[in-house]
Amino acid sequence: MTADISPVPNRRTETRHATSGNACNHFLKYGMTCDNFDRLLARAAGRCELCKTPEEQTQRGALVIDHFQGEGLFFVRGLICDRCNSVMARHDRSAEWGPASLPWADKARAYHLAAFEQPTPLDFAQADQYIASRRPYNVKDRPHIPITPRKTLVVRLDRSMTEAADKLRRHLTDRQRERLIELLSKPM
Repeated sequence: MTADISPVPNRRTETRHATSGNACNHFLKYGMTCDNFDRLLARAAGRCELCKTPEEQTQRGALVIDHFQGEGLFFVRGLICDRCNSVMARHDRSAEWGPASLPWADKARAYHLAAFEQPTPLDFAQADQYIASRRPYNVKDRPHIPITPRKTLVVRLDRSMTEAADKLRRHLTDRQRERLIELLSKPM
């Protein structure tokens, strides 16, 4: 009797959903085997798991793998469309709820609790604690980084024209020089 020894999932074994010679994105980014990804696809049944929009009618024509990550915790929740992915960002408090997304708050919570990888109640408690501790990202909160102006090219025309021409040759591209000659050649 031989023991059924299945290989440890790796870049060479998890290639069923990738182009020839490549490993699957679901394995590289999320650690999901092809079998698990097939189960996730079957669960979604070709629709966003949150809003039920058919995959082909989504903005990019494909569903994305939604996951939770924080405080050392990582789990895949399901397959959703881009619009619902932004709703889940609000649920996870990486963005603020707005008038258009707020009606989805309860559905987002229910979807989170029905995560594909079935985290334990302790994991959900840890995730909830992490989510509650996050302050939503706001563009206005970014530190002000002053923009340094580009160095200005100063060509002194009150000096020698040869000096001015040399300076322009050093600092202008061929195309810029051609354009300058074209403009200077036009009659006034």
